[in-house]
Amino acid sequence: VVRKGTKLTLMGQNGAGKSTLFSLITGERKPEEGRVIVGQNLHVAIARQFIPHTEWDMTVREFLERAFEEKVYDIDKKAKEVFATVQLVTSPDKKIKELSGGQKGRLLIAQALIQNPDILLLDEPTNNLDKAGIALLTDFLKNYPGTVIVISHDAPFLNSFTHGVLYINTQNQKVEQYVGNYYKVVEDIKRQVEREQRANAQLEKEIIGNKEKVNF
Repeated sequence: VVRKGTKLTLMGQNGAGKSTLFSLITGERKPEEGRVIVGQNLHVAIARQFIPHTEWDMTVREFLERAFEEKVYDIDKKAKEVFATVQLVTSPDKKIKELSGGQKGRLLIAQALIQNPDILLLDEPTNNLDKAGIALLTDFLKNYPGTVIVISHDAPFLNSFTHGVLYINTQNQKVEQYVGNYYKVVEDIKRQVEREQRANAQLEKEIIGNKEKVNF
């Protein structure tokens, strides 16, 4: 359970299913078992890792419009407000392929923020940002009233604003929640993983021993 206004890091090994979990929260994918319950009338927005090359011929305006299911008539006004937040200096008529890597990174975040979401999902948001961009995003997230779940490997960034960690444990197939300082939580998870690995090694040893007895 993620409470309203909580800011959490989503952690797990490579391939554990972090991005997949995001797609389940947004409704892009459906779970094979169980349910994903998002509070009533809450809007979810995701800032993706990158803009696919297939979208590079779009204008900035067209890219932002794609965030909405219905036509938005004041998109340029909304864009101006959100560009000020992420300090993106560009024209709505400019094509995405003409933007720098840093500008594309800010545009991805702007596309999520322009929706004014209650729940903001960020997938590796610092990858395409410079130091100034990361500092700006950090300050924004500290004051952001909504709920935030972020996938990132940038420890100082995460420690500056998150309240805890959602950890995808591939050993027991569960999502575990840890609350507190990011660095402390990571140490707690590391110790937990080491305990599980020792327990698994012992179990494997017992299984082999039992097989040998049966064979004998």
